[in-house]
Amino acid sequence: MRFESTLLSSWSRREWLSVAVIAVTTAFLIGSAVLLLTVGSYTSTLEGDLESASTATYYESHDAAVAATDTGDLVFPLTRVDIDGHTRTVVGIPPDAPPRIEEASVAWQPATVPSAPDGGLYGPVSRTTQLPVGTTDTTVSPHPTEQSIFPAEWYVGSADTVTSLGASGALVIEAGGEPAGIAQWQEQGAPLIGALPFLVSGLGQVIRTLTIAAVGGGLLILVVVYNVTRMSIRDRHPEIRVARATGISPIRLFAVLQGRVLGLVGTGVILGFAIGLITTKAVINAATYAGLPVTIRAVVTPEILWAVLQIGGFLLGMGVLAGVLASVPVVRGSPATLGRSTNTTQSIATRVRERLSFVQPTFVDWRAVVPTTTTVAVFVLVILLTTAIGGALAPLATTSSGTVTEAGITHPLNSRISEEYASILRSQNITASPEVLYAQTRNGEPYLARGANYTAFSAVSNTTVVEGRTPAAYDEAVIGTSLADTLDVSVGETITVGGSVTPGVRRLTIVGRFSGDGITDDQLLIPLQTGQQLATDSKTVHLIRTNGDTLDFERFAGQSSGIIVTELSGSSSVEVNHTYTLTVRGENLGKNAATRNVTVRTDNRTRSRTLSVGPGESGAADVEFTFTEPGTYTITAAEVTKSVEVFSPRTLGLPAKFPRRAPPGSTLIVPATTRNETPVTGATVTLGDRQGTTNEQGTVLMRVPTEPGEYTLTIEKQNYTSERRTLVVEEDAPQRLIGRLQVSPQRGTRLTKPEVTVQLANPWGQFFVRNVSLVTPAETEHRTVEMTGGNITQIRIPASDAGLDDSLTPGTYDLRLVSDETVLATTTYRVTGDERVTATLASQGEYSQGTAINHAIESVFGNVRVLFLVMIALAGVSTVGGTAATFAHAVHANRRRIGIFRATGASRRQLLGILAVDAVKLSLPAIAIAFGTAFTVMYVLARSDVLVIFGIKLHAPQSVELLFGTGLGALALAIGSALGVGYAFLSHDPERLLRTER
Repeated sequence: MRFESTLLSSWSRREWLSVAVIAVTTAFLIGSAVLLLTVGSYTSTLEGDLESASTATYYESHDAAVAATDTGDLVFPLTRVDIDGHTRTVVGIPPDAPPRIEEASVAWQPATVPSAPDGGLYGPVSRTTQLPVGTTDTTVSPHPTEQSIFPAEWYVGSADTVTSLGASGALVIEAGGEPAGIAQWQEQGAPLIGALPFLVSGLGQVIRTLTIAAVGGGLLILVVVYNVTRMSIRDRHPEIRVARATGISPIRLFAVLQGRVLGLVGTGVILGFAIGLITTKAVINAATYAGLPVTIRAVVTPEILWAVLQIGGFLLGMGVLAGVLASVPVVRGSPATLGRSTNTTQSIATRVRERLSFVQPTFVDWRAVVPTTTTVAVFVLVILLTTAIGGALAPLATTSSGTVTEAGITHPLNSRISEEYASILRSQNITASPEVLYAQTRNGEPYLARGANYTAFSAVSNTTVVEGRTPAAYDEAVIGTSLADTLDVSVGETITVGGSVTPGVRRLTIVGRFSGDGITDDQLLIPLQTGQQLATDSKTVHLIRTNGDTLDFERFAGQSSGIIVTELSGSSSVEVNHTYTLTVRGENLGKNAATRNVTVRTDNRTRSRTLSVGPGESGAADVEFTFTEPGTYTITAAEVTKSVEVFSPRTLGLPAKFPRRAPPGSTLIVPATTRNETPVTGATVTLGDRQGTTNEQGTVLMRVPTEPGEYTLTIEKQNYTSERRTLVVEEDAPQRLIGRLQVSPQRGTRLTKPEVTVQLANPWGQFFVRNVSLVTPAETEHRTVEMTGGNITQIRIPASDAGLDDSLTPGTYDLRLVSDETVLATTTYRVTGDERVTATLASQGEYSQGTAINHAIESVFGNVRVLFLVMIALAGVSTVGGTAATFAHAVHANRRRIGIFRATGASRRQLLGILAVDAVKLSLPAIAIAFGTAFTVMYVLARSDVLVIFGIKLHAPQSVELLFGTGLGALALAIGSALGVGYAFLSHDPERLLRTER
């Protein structure tokens, strides 16, 4: 019994070191599993935020589309037909189509389905006209709605009309009430809003890729467990030999050895779980403290606990298997030969050592190569994968040198900047490409599209069209060679894309294939205007890329004149002889504070103002002019211009939003005002053959002619400049309210409490009940208004109700006034930065800019960064711990020899030098094998098309600096581990080292 209890409970230092090796290597697998499962659960929360996302799928025939539909799906027949000499797309609206698809609507934009005309077509025309459609002249009227899920360039008719034209295919929009989620995105089609499906699916691919690294690490860990178990049993050969010689049965000995192995491996697994969880929580807490937008928490849920128990059981099972393989020779062999090599083996070993004596370590056994190689291989594989993934995420997750984005924005997807900024850069001889990042998913595969002009894109990306041609129309695109292979798309094929952050669907023909460097080859390039429609706004882009390597940009960024004029803001009109105030805004692109004298010119007059701006900041200065004559004046500062209309106080006018279209027989209440909106009494208003005079409120009730056509609306009064405007009378012309939206003040810090004023007017001679929504960055405020004809109402909304509170980060925020799916008015509110305000509010919790999609972008990439950090930290802990324990194990086995060296006069410095040389001899082949193993794994996975994230194929990084740094780091870890272990042993007296105790 004493023998059994000694084997089971008496562990030597070497065996505790074996436990340490198992613990630190298991910590990598357990910690990685906990984090990957935690991030995976965050993916499901994103899915829950969406609840349902409609998708659009194209079918080659209308009949096939109808056959493939389920209840609630909408079938829109499509055809390509010659209209007025050009081939155009016509979409048919089924009779059961709802006015909007609720499942795809968002607060800032409803998914509006255009209505079908009673006859003819709606199209991109300014007025109703007759156009040749195919072989028949057809009535084409302007689109009745400003926004719909289809492009404004498409013509719209009834489903029967399109079928009669010869439907060549059909779009099926899945608009059922059931939640869509990830499962539906992976079936087929393109989501109508692609941003969140893109993020969720891409994050899933990142998790899958890193899971491969964790599983690969787990398989390598099995080698460590087996190797350490064999070494541990081999160290007990003397005791086992005595037990065998004194008559212990093989079965009993086998059971004792297995119990001992279970104790060692089980203890290592339990410690590994603790180390992995503690390391994961520490890195997450550090990332949170550093300000990363992290939403994951390393909490052991029942699901995670079950997965960890499975992993632990698997490792224990493999430990038992290793114990069996190591124990069988011990149990079956002769006690006399146990632990001793045969003469043949000794002879071979002797000859090998003699020939390799120049590389033979002095104190470390070559058996330590296996666990060292294993831990280094895991570390190298994690570094290569995270570096490859980081390179793929670069255009989404970070801003980079030579890229202009909105100030203070970390992620380009959240940036909004005027595309005119590119013209300013070009005026400084800097190549610039304004671009929109367009997130898409095709049949479950996320990929990145860019809205850009190909010529500008190519100038900063060094791409070449290798097949086909460049885009020449709104519905044409070119695709990178690598992405074409990933999506299995060829030149000449037409694909379906959805919106990015705004619901919509487009059909794009791939007219060319280009080749570029790196991840440039993994993108779809669409026309800039097409991308702006469903990703940003007109004239707004996510970023402006420049050729950041050019001397021009570096010189411009570093010089004192790094300030460029970005905007001239002020009223669009001013009264004669009144002071006009213009604000000149500039931004400093340089790396140092700068001062620039800006000259503002208009009408042969100049004003000069000095802008002093810090690096990366913006500044403003006001300038005043007085105009003595009416007219339109152009004001110029640097390359930026602004037009201002100077009017006489006796100039009549109509509100800018006054209806320009009206249904036949309707009634309009026409106001007569001056340009500063002062009502004018006694003005004569003429519409067609009808005439009236304005009352004391400056308005008159006018009946619209009953015959469709164009009529002139005239407002006249003696001694006043008259106003003339064209009114189009046509069926189905909308009767909408007039809206105005103001924020006071328009700029402020996070502590400012602005007030939003909504002004609504009913220009129609009838009573209306309308639902009105104010869409703000944080929420949507809904109101129902009742308005009689000619009524003007004003609603004041405080900052707290409008979502303009202290949760807003510095930036520009859009506000929209929407009624019945039509945008009535827009305005912006700008939050300026203030370090003191930021410090005051720092402890009030997490905040995010803009919509839920902005928050999701921040969270996804913040979580991915933490995922990288934890994986690298765990791999580092595994490498350091495993290497140190392995060297300690090997040095401890040769402690008597070290003691002899010490006793015969060798100094500690000499012995540490010998250990360092041993570490180099052992580590160099281990590092070489580790790199070969990691590159082989990545090559096999890449060839299997497994390493694809966000549509970008991953490849092993070829950076010499990265590879050299990783190898040098691994070598430094090995040498440091050897020296640390050696110093601990050499601190003992030689007499203690010469003892036989373990």
